[in-house]
Amino acid sequence: MKTNHKTLHGIRVALTGGTSGLGLALMDELLARGASVAFVARHQRRLAEVAASRSRVAGIVGDIADKEDIYPLAMQISGLLGGVDVLVNNASALGPVPLALLADTACEDFETALATNLLGPFRLTRALLGSLTAAARERGGAVVLNVSSDAAIEPYPTWGAYGASKAALRHLSRIWDKELAAQHVRVLSLDPGDMDTPLHALAAPGDDPATLKRPADAAREFADAIETALQALRQSTTETVTTEGVRA
Repeated sequence: MKTNHKTLHGIRVALTGGTSGLGLALMDELLARGASVAFVARHQRRLAEVAASRSRVAGIVGDIADKEDIYPLAMQISGLLGGVDVLVNNASALGPVPLALLADTACEDFETALATNLLGPFRLTRALLGSLTAAARERGGAVVLNVSSDAAIEPYPTWGAYGASKAALRHLSRIWDKELAAQHVRVLSLDPGDMDTPLHALAAPGDDPATLKRPADAAREFADAIETALQALRQSTTETVTTEGVRA
């Protein structure tokens, strides 16, 4: 297994949904690699507990599904971190609970899934784009990681609201990755797999946790992907500068 020691030292990460499941595991993995993290969560008490037990962490109360929260969140994130190198859009909503067929899904539940899983990441990325592109210019690259799901590809019955919103997020990520390539900002969409998390337990309470992936394992994979993307961007930037210098 790969051993990392402060391989993300100095990297400034914004993370949504950081108080449980994959978000919490990823925050701990990023901190272990030397990053600083500003994380967003809805519940003040839990947020304070998580932040109090960790260093290089700032917690911000907010709901990415609420468009009125987005710009205040973006301003706080940028101010607390002094810039943003990596944004992880992790917070997710299932839609109806228990899960329901699309024909039985209330419009309000579908809207909640879209607001949390698609519009929230879109708005927050857009609001932080100035910080991300500034970091890319100053440091050689920046990364946005949107947490996807196999439900974005496979049409699972009763997962309609969640799957449709994640499918849209996946394609949005691919488009933005193309559009931001020239500014050295990578936009990744990664599926962590079926994990033993509160969200999965809510969706499929009958599943045996022992058969599910550990969030810590997915967190290591995601941190590796962030590292790889940043290294590739910086290498590409260095090669571009060198080539332009030779031509000059």
